[in-house]
Amino acid sequence: MNRFQTTANNKSKRRQRSSIRPNGAGFQVRVYAGQDPLTKKDIYLHEQAETEVEAEKVRTKLLHHLDENRHPKTQVTMSFLLDRWLGVAELDETSYERTEGIIRNYLKPTFGRRPS
Repeated sequence: MNRFQTTANNKSKRRQRSSIRPNGAGFQVRVYAGQDPLTKKDIYLHEQAETEVEAEKVRTKLLHHLDENRHPKTQVTMSFLLDRWLGVAELDETSYERTEGIIRNYLKPTFGRRPS
């Protein structure tokens, strides 16, 4: 049976799009946003709400962002992308060394951990 076929009680086996669960003093809202095109890992949008009513509003907002394609498409960092680019850049030896130094000394310390 594939993930789109239904069982005898007519429940779908598709991935649930969102969930709300108790978390600490409030509720965590989690919405599935697809797969990262580079890492192939699942992407989830998360947000915290104080009450279950607020959590429902947050879920509606996140699903709307998802439907409007206003969510991050990848969760890779700038450091990952800079390394990937440096691996395919067609630079002569001195340009490569200079560029690698700029990336290592200036770009990664400033932007390396930020999502792209």
